[in-house]
Amino acid sequence: MFSGKHISKFDPHARGLSRAQKALQRFFPERQLIVRSGERMRTLRLSTNRQAVLAGIVVVLGSWTLLSSSLVMSHSERISAKNTEIKDARVGYEQLLAQVSIYKERVVDLTKDLETNYNHSLAMLEKESELLGAKASAESKDVKKTGLVAKLKTKAKEATGGLTENSDIDLVMSKAKLERAHAEERRKDLMSELHELEESMVDVVGHHQRTPFIAADGLELRQVALERDLAVKDRTALTQRVTTLESQIREMESNDLLLYHRFSEIAETKISDIESSLGVTGLDVDLMLRQSKGRGGAGGPFIPVNPTPDNAAPLAESLDGLNARMDRLTQLENLLVRLPINAPVKNFEMSSGFGVRNDPFTGGFAQHLGLDLTAEYKSSILSSGEGKVVYAGWDGSYGRMVEVDHGMGLVTRYGHMNRILVKEGDPVVRGTVLGQLGCSGRCSGPHVHFEVLVNGKPVNPLKFLKAGSDVFKG
Repeated sequence: MFSGKHISKFDPHARGLSRAQKALQRFFPERQLIVRSGERMRTLRLSTNRQAVLAGIVVVLGSWTLLSSSLVMSHSERISAKNTEIKDARVGYEQLLAQVSIYKERVVDLTKDLETNYNHSLAMLEKESELLGAKASAESKDVKKTGLVAKLKTKAKEATGGLTENSDIDLVMSKAKLERAHAEERRKDLMSELHELEESMVDVVGHHQRTPFIAADGLELRQVALERDLAVKDRTALTQRVTTLESQIREMESNDLLLYHRFSEIAETKISDIESSLGVTGLDVDLMLRQSKGRGGAGGPFIPVNPTPDNAAPLAESLDGLNARMDRLTQLENLLVRLPINAPVKNFEMSSGFGVRNDPFTGGFAQHLGLDLTAEYKSSILSSGEGKVVYAGWDGSYGRMVEVDHGMGLVTRYGHMNRILVKEGDPVVRGTVLGQLGCSGRCSGPHVHFEVLVNGKPVNPLKFLKAGSDVFKG
């Protein structure tokens, strides 16, 4: 039985074809197109050769189109680049011309300023020469030709060939004229150079402003822009200068801030030491400070403080804090001056303390409201603080006694003196000699009985002496 699978592929038409024709047939096989028009149908046969020719024509046309398009684009790019170069050249030329115009005006202003300064300097030099000549003439008329001066002038005349007395004036004037001549020569040279530069600038500007290539409006705009740029440059320089000054100010403020902090720390440490030392006395330091403020008068017009700017707040706060600490320290130091914290005698030994003791006469227990300090007979008894003597005389068991009021409710007593050297109403300071150590009154041997009273109540004086030792040690 015969099947289609065994049909031969041999084409009798391809028997006499070459290899090239066979290759064309593989790429462009013969085709038939059936075209129907109404009731009629036609068949168009496209042979291999016709298809190859049509394909060649399409390739040639496409290549020519691509080549011509690339040439046109390349030419357009070159034209655009040349136009850009011409535009940049024109812009640069206009910019240069605008600069020349601006600098021409500046040269004119500089020339005027130089001329004005020169005339002013010349007038001052003439005035100075006239004053110098008048002064020298007046001095030469007033000086008498006597003694050494006359001899010196005579020798000077002989050495100079008999010049007149006004030779020194002539010398000064000639020197001034010579300097003026040199200055005039330099000025002329400079003015000549400036004039030539100005003329060349005028010629350049005048010639090119008439060139059609340059737009007048554009040139004016560039001149305005250049002037603006110069003004911006000047403003930038000033801004940089202001920035530099602000930086220096900030650095100074930083240094001041560090100093304020350091001083505040020192003041705070000292305040703490004083308050700690006074704490052993049991006194209310703040109360005593308030009482001490009431001693003197105060007043004056009220002048409010201007508000502190925000940028100066840290420095102002540090300064306010330092001022507050310094005020506190000053008040404490003033308080220390008045407090009885110094021992009333030097090189002493404490023979009896404050409180209950054995009475030296009866041997029984008794209250002792002060300290008995033994020292050399007739040694000086000193005030332990600043105050005022409110009693000086004999007082029974105390013998010869001095009582000092230190204010703020503080009173000290010094008993058993051999001799009193102050009187009532005398102001005293720390270390003032009140009298001599002795054994007056109820006394078993030379010593000073030292009492401290706070608001009329006796307190242990040893606490005050301990506070004074700590304060003065620091």
